[in-house]
Amino acid sequence: MTETVCYRHPDRPAGVRCQRCDRPICPSCMNDAAVGFQCPSCFADGARSVPRTRTSLGGIARGTAPIVTWTMLGLNILVFIAVRTGSSRVVNELVLVPALVDTEPWRLLTSAFTHVQIFHIFSNLFMLFQVGPPLEQMLGRLRFALLYLLSALGGGVAVWLLGNQFGATLGASGAVLGLVGALLVISKARGLDVTWILAYVAITAVISFIVPNISWEGHLGGFIIGAAVAWIFLQDSKRRRGRART
Repeated sequence: MTETVCYRHPDRPAGVRCQRCDRPICPSCMNDAAVGFQCPSCFADGARSVPRTRTSLGGIARGTAPIVTWTMLGLNILVFIAVRTGSSRVVNELVLVPALVDTEPWRLLTSAFTHVQIFHIFSNLFMLFQVGPPLEQMLGRLRFALLYLLSALGGGVAVWLLGNQFGATLGASGAVLGLVGALLVISKARGLDVTWILAYVAITAVISFIVPNISWEGHLGGFIIGAAVAWIFLQDSKRRRGRART
């Protein structure tokens, strides 16, 4: 006797059978397939078997919207609003003071989302807005997020190791310089013109060393880590392409 109830919902009548497993399914369990309908389990199995689309640098493509860039922009803006509208304790808990890192290690990262002056946050977020979307498109969201956070952390660690132990450092400059370093490595590997990137790095370096109260340590640490992470991604992409050809 043919079953007339859904195998997942015994209290519901089954209108059709799954095209893959031939089990009866109710309307709420029907998923459109190339031919007929599939149950949720078979549909999920089929989706997992479809090869994931990769970006040009080996990341997983998940759409064209720069979601991670917007998220980082939003986080920086939200923290800036909290700093400007809250008590002085807000900024004091977030900034990087190397002498406090041993007991408060979160400062290595939270400082990269903290700004006090409007010009400071504008200059950092303007560069993030410029270089973030194309990098996110090339790397994919996960790899871009790793690049940004590791660059921010690299800048913080450099300040911790090389900076004034009792000075306060804040700002997304290290993370942004990490993106610039990554873009330099990727553009160079692809034979693209890197003149404007080198000019930006040179100007930033000069400003970092001659203008007081600017952390050259954070800039240098972020730039080096960003460039290194991009190089690793490039090598992984080459490895994937080589494996696909064999």
